[in-house]
Amino acid sequence: MDASQGSRAAQYAAEFEAAQGDLIRVIESLSDEQWRLVGRNFPQRFNDEDEHRSVGVIAHHVAVNTPWVLDRIERMLDGRPLPPADFGALNARHASEHADASRDEVLALLRGQQAGVAEAVRAIPDDQLDLARDTPVGPMSIAQRLDRVLVGHIRMHLGSIKAAIG
Repeated sequence: MDASQGSRAAQYAAEFEAAQGDLIRVIESLSDEQWRLVGRNFPQRFNDEDEHRSVGVIAHHVAVNTPWVLDRIERMLDGRPLPPADFGALNARHASEHADASRDEVLALLRGQQAGVAEAVRAIPDDQLDLARDTPVGPMSIAQRLDRVLVGHIRMHLGSIKAAIG
């Protein structure tokens, strides 16, 4: 076994892969009618993300934002500041521009990024996981960012999708 397979970073990578895999399986199971349902806030709202978007738009949002989240984690690792983000405006623009996102498009995005994101997470040295950096929401460690943002973002929106489809 490679030493990196037992690392804390490898555990976060495995959690990411599991969350992404769960999302992919749910998306694959959706009917066209379910794809168009309006999401529901579940279990709670983060960054004022109100799930008034369709399930398809929510799924596309997760797919396109995973690389963005990883970029912000890499910025933290490099000691570069994280620029503030107006999540409400970003999400509204995304919803408007991708209202017709297809299930096939979203699945291709998710599948296409999964290995690269997991590999990048596994490459993070464990001794850097506890480094705390300033973020727009206050100090956060790399580990917290991986758990709460990279994995947590997927799980929160997956919960919203599951709540919408019943």
